[in-house]
Amino acid sequence: MILLFACATEPATDTAADTGPRLCNGSELLCDRSVQEVAFLRTHNSHASEERGYTAFNWNHHFAIPTQLAEGVRALNVDVYDFEGQLQACHGPCELAAQPFVDVLDEIEGHLAGDPGAVLLIDFQDEAAEGAIEAAIDAHAIGQRVHVQDPALPWPTLAELLDAGTGLVTLDGNVYGTGWSYEEPEDLDCVVQGEAFETGLYEVTHVLTNPLASPANAEAINHDPVLSDHIDRCVAEVGFVNQVSIDFYSIGDGLALIDRLNGIERYSRSIRAPKSGTNGGPATNADSL
Repeated sequence: MILLFACATEPATDTAADTGPRLCNGSELLCDRSVQEVAFLRTHNSHASEERGYTAFNWNHHFAIPTQLAEGVRALNVDVYDFEGQLQACHGPCELAAQPFVDVLDEIEGHLAGDPGAVLLIDFQDEAAEGAIEAAIDAHAIGQRVHVQDPALPWPTLAELLDAGTGLVTLDGNVYGTGWSYEEPEDLDCVVQGEAFETGLYEVTHVLTNPLASPANAEAINHDPVLSDHIDRCVAEVGFVNQVSIDFYSIGDGLALIDRLNGIERYSRSIRAPKSGTNGGPATNADSL
């Protein structure tokens, strides 16, 4: 698995007015915190959205990456495969749904270019040829943002990443976390697979696959108190949670939870419910914003 950090922002922009305070991830309070001291909402299989043609057989979200970023998601997860002669973002068989990987990079870079005040975490499930993802990133405009984080060194602050112009930080073995196989709400746990380590980021999976990801499963666990009870238990048992990984982020209290973990007040309610369509999914891209 390849993990990256990138510059991004909160809804609208993270750049402050000329006379206002600097904002990092939407808050001046976060600028002087290291990455390891910040929580991020991570969308599991971010690319696998209804907006991009995925269905109940392989979807994880109603809304695509541009909408996710516009609404405040700050950690993405993308599966990359070799398919029909090019790199494609897929979830399961690429024949069911696929998006050229370069288009995914375009979507992310488009957001970053307009929103330079935040840090975005990205990780790739690498199912492609060795080095293909790195080569694609290097050849893309987004490649200029790359910084390699040495796992033996302390994390930089959000402001330091942004000041250096290297907000896209490649991680190699810097994350530890829970498992992925949960069928019922009571199965959700905080147990670290492998070993925690001093400079690592702690990721907690808060998803159900029973038998597949679904809006109904998200409705069962994405709302408080279920969501907060799980994450608070992980904080108590293991330590600060850096990434909360969820499906169907537009259902429930995910962003509000992240703000609480970060000690800031910005989202006063749950994310708005999906507009319309299958299981409340988007009617059109324009209507989803």
